[in-house]
Amino acid sequence: MAGFLSCLCGRAQFALRLVLWAMLLLFLLEGYGHASVEGERVALSDAQLFIPDGFRPDVDGYDITLHLHGSAEVAERNFMQAKLPGVLVTVALRGLSGVYTAKFRNPEVFWNLLGEVRSRLQERGIAPDTPVRSVTVVSFSAGFGGVREMLNDPAIYARINALVMLDSIYAGFTGDPAQRHVDPANMRGFLRFARDALRGKKMMIITHCDLRPDDYASTKETADYLLAQIGVQREAVNEQWADGMILTSRFDGGRLRVYGFAGDTGADHMKHLHHGYLFLRQTPISLGTGG
Repeated sequence: MAGFLSCLCGRAQFALRLVLWAMLLLFLLEGYGHASVEGERVALSDAQLFIPDGFRPDVDGYDITLHLHGSAEVAERNFMQAKLPGVLVTVALRGLSGVYTAKFRNPEVFWNLLGEVRSRLQERGIAPDTPVRSVTVVSFSAGFGGVREMLNDPAIYARINALVMLDSIYAGFTGDPAQRHVDPANMRGFLRFARDALRGKKMMIITHCDLRPDDYASTKETADYLLAQIGVQREAVNEQWADGMILTSRFDGGRLRVYGFAGDTGADHMKHLHHGYLFLRQTPISLGTGG
């Protein structure tokens, strides 16, 4: 009986820590990065469009960056610091990965967002007959639930040119959870995209820290899984990056880049969002039309 009660107490403490962390995460997401950047903000369906001042499309089209999870202010700051072309759409939902999974399970959500962007630009006399040149999807933390759903749809997969996963690929386990084997079913879309990036057909940037959840696979474990599946290995490094971030491993092949950072706290996790521009600026200016 004592052991059973101890188990219950342990689970309750874990659940309480999870709730408190989720509350802190929401606070940090809303309270960080309020230094304004110049541009127009336009409400979309459960999203916000940011049009930088002076934006005009190129002759061959314009680029869209779609950011999942994190305040619009932080996403805009990263977008501008990375000097990305085009416009930014931020989807910041209340909750964890399940809310993004539920929203993007319907493929029309993705296409409607692109359509709304085009309509809002046309209303302003911008890009009236200009196509979308490239789509970069950026995800922090819980946003991976939405990305996984997008990658499951063949047409959306083809439309996405680049993925930037900021400490943001989690998965369940298969078999005995104590063995911590990543569930391949949760990773199919990410694995396909990683293989295409290695071949140069897509662009994929993955970052992770060493934070290890008890009940599901960490971002480090999923990165290890992807690299093992495509048969490549990381290079061990020891590099000081911004804000005390320490890079401990790297893989760079084709258009696939994986960055492993030290740190196993919530604050270490948040740095991947706050300094997302370090990775966004590595994406090519033009990635063509997908495929």
